[in-house]
Amino acid sequence: MTLVRKLKCTKTLRALMFACIGYFITLSIPLSAHILNETTAQVILRDGQIEVKMYTDLEHFSAALQSDQAWLLGDIDAVMPDNLNASQQEAFIVDALKQKMLLTVNGKPISIETAYLGTVVDKNDDHTREIIFQARHSYSKVTELSVSFHKSLGAVHTSFVKPQYKLLSAGATAHMTF
Repeated sequence: MTLVRKLKCTKTLRALMFACIGYFITLSIPLSAHILNETTAQVILRDGQIEVKMYTDLEHFSAALQSDQAWLLGDIDAVMPDNLNASQQEAFIVDALKQKMLLTVNGKPISIETAYLGTVVDKNDDHTREIIFQARHSYSKVTELSVSFHKSLGAVHTSFVKPQYKLLSAGATAHMTF
């Protein structure tokens, strides 16, 4: 092969390579990140009461509750039926979460008295909802508090809060120590 022919072949191959790269760039599918289905919870300890505010993606959790595999593995007690209307689905979800939540105060389990679905957290994402659980306790001093959540929620980012209340007179300054 002569030198001129080799150069023409090389130029043709380069042109073909750049054309292919350009073709793939223009036809490539745009990439986008997905939102993580993370659950967060805030456990609030008050005098005689514990409130748990949970924020989770109901669509993701209801899919977990409809999984036959999760039921076979023992992750859920019952498979959520497909034919439930929206309010029945919400009631099933809240009940499933309530049944699997374990609250203990000073090493003693306490029962959850109230559980209900709160508001939509984000107007742009109507699947993430607030679920509120309330329980009462009779301990004058709480030294230990523990909580566990439904296994199908996955990891739950939990914060514990013990509010300190102060009455401030007009113009006064509040001072807190932690």
